[in-house]
Formats: sequence, structure tokens, C-alpha cells
Amino acid sequence: MPWYQFINNEMDICDPDSYIILDKIPETADGPYLSAIFADEIPDDPERRPDIEGTPGLLIYIIRALAKSKGQPFSNFPPVPLEVRMSAKPAGDIL
Repeated sequence: MPWYQFINNEMDICDPDSYIILDKIPETADGPYLSAIFADEIPDDPERRPDIEGTPGLLIYIIRALAKSKGQPFSNFPPVPLEVRMSAKPAGDIL
């Protein structure tokens, strides 16, 4: 499961095309803006886009992070490291 950066706050958080794959773990963790997600890849997708709907619980974690303005550092249920990183700056800045 790779990390994906949210490209721009004007884009749809549920659209896989709204994200780019990252080579490293983002350092941002808290703030009012969605910054990055840790997700499964869409199977057999040559562009390696995130499988937002197919990654268990990911949409719930995104909604919870946006409501609290705080990232999700780790989850015990489901038992995979689902993570959402937030930022003090709107999406669009390179991490």
C-alpha cells in the first residue's frame, strides 16, 4: 500500500484522479486540510491510482480526519495501518 498526496482542495476527495503517488511518507500530520492517504492500489491499474472505495474503512477515516482536523495515525480495526495525513496548508503544496 503506497502513500498518495491529495493534489488540490478544489478536487473530489473520492476521485482516484485527485491523488498522485508518493515515494516517501509525508511528514504532515495535523491541520484542517487533507494532505495524503495510505491506500491500496486499484488492481491492474497502470497509473497506480488509489482504490479509495476498495480500501477497507478509508472513506470513514478521511471523513473523521476532516471533522477533527487531525490525521489518523494508526487503526486496530480493520487490522491494517490505514492512515490519513492532514496539513495546515491547502493541498497543492509539494510534501
